[in-house]
Amino acid sequence: MRQLTQSEFKEVQRVIFHKEISSAEVLSEIYDHYVSHLQEFPEEKFSLQLLELEQKFTFAYCHALQAKFNKSMREDISKTQWLVLRKYFCTSRWIYAAGILALLFYIANQTQSEKEVGILILSPLILLTIVWFAFNWRVAKKIKPIKRTFKGMAIPIYSSTATPFSERIYLPVLLGQVLIYFPRLFDFGIDFNPILPGVAAVITAVLTLYLLSLLEVWKIKSKTALL
Repeated sequence: MRQLTQSEFKEVQRVIFHKEISSAEVLSEIYDHYVSHLQEFPEEKFSLQLLELEQKFTFAYCHALQAKFNKSMREDISKTQWLVLRKYFCTSRWIYAAGILALLFYIANQTQSEKEVGILILSPLILLTIVWFAFNWRVAKKIKPIKRTFKGMAIPIYSSTATPFSERIYLPVLLGQVLIYFPRLFDFGIDFNPILPGVAAVITAVLTLYLLSLLEVWKIKSKTALL
């Protein structure tokens, strides 16, 4: 196995560059495959072996790989979070979940105004927003070497694993805003005040468990993925 020359690295980057792959994971995997394969051959066979790789890793083939990988990552993140959430309701953790709910019900019943109820609901949403910023900063830091390798690529490079995870962070924030502002847009003629503390406690508990599950998924996946 030999070390590729600087010009050979540039040539590999050039041909992969034109495949317009936006997934950092797929891009890195294909690049590593090209390099490791070409290192097994002498310099005079570089062009021939690169051509053979190009015949296999066509534009369509690479984008099919990317689509398949993106789909698998979405399913994997969803499955992992569901498994984590289920653990909170297992025998060993149900007291933990029940304790959170009881505490939130107590706090909600102490609220004196709609503003205080709103603050209660907003607290996990604010934490989700903070997590979202921290998460994106961490991901940007992790994929920076890949972006540097393919600097000048017209298509933005993103993490296929991070995208569905990021969506799961900000979706509850958007839904929370709808829950807060939607009743104000329409007058349903219903007095929600008697049930407002209980509803707020349930929503806050759900959002809190959701946030904790996301943090646990992040911890699990960050060991092997660009998270």
